[in-house]
Amino acid sequence: MLVEKPLLLANQKIIIDRSPGEIRVAVIKNGRLANLFLERSNKPWLRGAVILARITAIRKELGASFLDLGNASGYIENRKPAKPIEGASIVVQVLTDPHRNKSARVSSNICVEGNYLNLYPTAERSSISRKIKSKKKRGLIKQFIADNIPNNMGVHINYSFDVSDLDLMKATAFQQIANWKNLNEKIVSSRSPSTLIPSAGAVGFAITKYPEAKVYDGTNGELFDQYDLEFEISSAVDRKVLLGDGAQLVFDEAEALTAIDIDVGSSRTPRSGLDSLVAHLAKEIIWQIRLRDIAGLIFVDFPRFRDSNIKENFLKVLQTCAQYEELSLIIHGWTRTGLLEITRPRNGSSLKELLVGTVEDDTPALETAALTALRCLVKETAGVAYPEIVCSTSLKRTINGNFEKVLRDISRKLGSTIFITEDGEMAKDEFLIRNRIK
Repeated sequence: MLVEKPLLLANQKIIIDRSPGEIRVAVIKNGRLANLFLERSNKPWLRGAVILARITAIRKELGASFLDLGNASGYIENRKPAKPIEGASIVVQVLTDPHRNKSARVSSNICVEGNYLNLYPTAERSSISRKIKSKKKRGLIKQFIADNIPNNMGVHINYSFDVSDLDLMKATAFQQIANWKNLNEKIVSSRSPSTLIPSAGAVGFAITKYPEAKVYDGTNGELFDQYDLEFEISSAVDRKVLLGDGAQLVFDEAEALTAIDIDVGSSRTPRSGLDSLVAHLAKEIIWQIRLRDIAGLIFVDFPRFRDSNIKENFLKVLQTCAQYEELSLIIHGWTRTGLLEITRPRNGSSLKELLVGTVEDDTPALETAALTALRCLVKETAGVAYPEIVCSTSLKRTINGNFEKVLRDISRKLGSTIFITEDGEMAKDEFLIRNRIK
């Protein structure tokens, strides 16, 4: 089977929604939701932050040290010849946000990101984006690195690096180097734990990840409504994904692994069209892994076709799509039981864990409902004298507890007191916005 190359995803948009207590950043590719990044007031982003941390414990049996990052705990792998000392300070960068009860993963290999290049002040290796194909450009860039980057520092040249304006590139590099030197001076007078460079947050992360996308900034869900993103977000946490030809994918997320079951029993595809069906399934799995931010151990249960070539063609398309989409995952191959084994580095919680939670902890679902209620409160009560939220006891507790400051800010902006009334017959995540005086 000829493995089709996925369509060029040039039509990219970043849709930002700044709502009470939450920033949501949606990435749309070719008219479809591809990524969703969330940043909530009660759980600020740590990913990318540079922190002067304090070592709280050294676990030799794990080969790691645990750190106090200020608002969270972190862990770092102990690498030779470094010998960590409990109570000492160390400069680290957060690689992944905390996940469930696990600490944030950090590294002492600092990356100072920029529009044209990323500076690695504690490393000496340099690299150039693989997207830069021209040998002439790569030669000019190598010379630029040799002339302008100190020998004790490393650099990664981004695709946006402009060889036609090397003076600007030089000024940019020197500014990043100067910023790092100034930061080193700040470290001397700082106490651990303290944040040296804050995280760029969901907005900064999305813009860095998709530099060519057009950015649209909105408030209170208006742009999300315009692009019909609420429905797509709801679908992204559904267990089942129905495909147009009757086939479906079933996603079951657990703490240790994620199982993806491929069901073609109801598919109307004739035998002659199995190749296109298999390609569709492979592309959709890659899309869903990225959208749902599924990570860790992943098993795909592929149907038992008599023709073994169908299974191998599926694997080829999956590998091609993952490479083209620049999705960091490792496809290990088929297990003895016929499952396809995949692993993907974890950067934090999955989209489902952020929006819905788990069987053991439904707090995220209540937080999602609370933030939706607060967003609706702002949109629907302009000019209302006595705005009121009617909701369940659990939802009221979440609003008053996790988002008390947000509620006060809304009350001040509306210029009126906000009443929250309990209704014992309402579901946990159900609410009603109304005027208290009829």
